[in-house]
Amino acid sequence: PLEPTGLTALVHRLGGWLGGQLDFAYSPVQLTVLMLPPQVPEATMVMVRDAAGLVCAIAGAAIAGFALVIRVGHWPVGSGAFNVWVNLPLFDPTTGGDVVQRLQRDARVNIIGGVLLPFVLPAAVKMASGLVDPGILAAPHMLIWVISAWALVPASMIMRGMAMQRIAGLIMHKRRAAGSAADEALQTA
Repeated sequence: PLEPTGLTALVHRLGGWLGGQLDFAYSPVQLTVLMLPPQVPEATMVMVRDAAGLVCAIAGAAIAGFALVIRVGHWPVGSGAFNVWVNLPLFDPTTGGDVVQRLQRDARVNIIGGVLLPFVLPAAVKMASGLVDPGILAAPHMLIWVISAWALVPASMIMRGMAMQRIAGLIMHKRRAAGSAADEALQTA
């Protein structure tokens, strides 16, 4: 709002439209607006709603784009070999049970957590209103950081879960292929 340009005006209008469209009953955008204290000016509420609508749309587009890359681009094997050790450095396949079951469980936990987090965070801020003042969102820089983290951390959790699910599927496919090759070798002997 300090030095508007054509791009900032476009983003502002897009945010206003998306904020209005995504502000329906029990939506994360509405919950974000409802977490604000009643004494917050109307302009701040509209700014928070518009930012939340815009960042929800960006997060949804990022998730949809990643899903498209997984399906159409055959990620991660579409560009060559996939090394689990390099791409999942904190995943230890030697601990616990079956690697596929652990990957699928972790994928589900990440996806469920990513879906629930945009709903839980505003409720947690509202409950902790004595510790955290949601009115700080009136400052533009704070609004950008908080709203971005509010939507993009859950989006990254969902994409991580999708990636883990895909890797588990690739491992299952490789096991089936190795099992059928071993069966064929036993039948020819």
